[in-house]
Amino acid sequence: MTRKELNLAIFEGTANAVLWQPRLETWIYHHQAQGTLPDRYKDLDYFGIYDALHCSVRYAACAGIEGYAEPNDIATTEERLDEHHLAVTTRTPSGEMTAIHQLVVVDGNITNQRLHDFPVKTVEHLRVFTDLVERQQFRVNMDAYQAAADAVGDRAEPTMFLTSSGFTDLIKWGAGLLDTYYLLADHPAEVEAYLDACNARDDRMMDEALKLPYRIFNLGDHATNEFTPPPILKKYLLPRWQKISARLNAAGRFVHTHWDGNSVTMLPHLQETGLDGVEALSPLPMGDMTLEQIKAAVQDNIVCLDLLPAIHFLSHFTLEETVEFAKRVIDMFAPKLILGVSDEISQVGEIEKIEAITELVDSVCGLAE
Repeated sequence: MTRKELNLAIFEGTANAVLWQPRLETWIYHHQAQGTLPDRYKDLDYFGIYDALHCSVRYAACAGIEGYAEPNDIATTEERLDEHHLAVTTRTPSGEMTAIHQLVVVDGNITNQRLHDFPVKTVEHLRVFTDLVERQQFRVNMDAYQAAADAVGDRAEPTMFLTSSGFTDLIKWGAGLLDTYYLLADHPAEVEAYLDACNARDDRMMDEALKLPYRIFNLGDHATNEFTPPPILKKYLLPRWQKISARLNAAGRFVHTHWDGNSVTMLPHLQETGLDGVEALSPLPMGDMTLEQIKAAVQDNIVCLDLLPAIHFLSHFTLEETVEFAKRVIDMFAPKLILGVSDEISQVGEIEKIEAITELVDSVCGLAE
């Protein structure tokens, strides 16, 4: 069985093996850029490294949906405030808002950045943020999909990103955690109007996504205890997950969500979501959940993707500890398991542990081709 065939079979419930699918992009791109790849990987490209490790890839074939704005009445300007800060101002018919980005500069080059000051500070800013969502439109690019799927080949069943939830997007990109909750308390009607716009945007994207041959979809929700505690989860996220799952399942597709971080208070609601899988759950000591709590939540009908804490791949955990934990995960969750790192190995992660788990999977159930 190929890695692609096994990937789909796990969601279809017909698999009798484990797919080893760690996300290695951060590690690969860092060491390629720094010239620090181990000798055995130095002459290999991205896919070559995955093949040498006998790993499947998860999102390398995520292509085929193009986004655009309609009406196209949005203006964006940038101002470099100093060496390490960039102001980005967005103007729509409702007004304007400004985000401040903190830049990581190495040898005069911007190598990374993070959101330093959120753009949504008032309800007026929220209306601007809502304008952006209302203008998001989507169209299919079948050639882009086919090129990406052909490049991945038999390494994986292509998986497509859909949108994150509007609520967690407001936290991540709009207002931050505290100001999102202040906005909800002070201006519930405006926040819910924004969420309605996000739900309509989701429908527009799915209209196009269902024109593509993708069988597996991901919702990059980044749901956590802190972002979406049970009262928020039940009111704003559960109905969304149920609606999306029902629509995709009716079309013969599968969908999973991304819960990275502390999620123990959300686990009891997992069976209500209608989702086919959950990605990036982080067990103790990285997150706040035991493997037993996760197993009780997913039971035998929900696929787990990942489950190996990223910190296990740092030097203060031994190779033996990492492999033994991986064996426990396989014993508890297979065959409803796509084994990976929650949610990916870091730049300083030890690739020898990835290699060791490749050997473990091979010894337990054999590696897919």
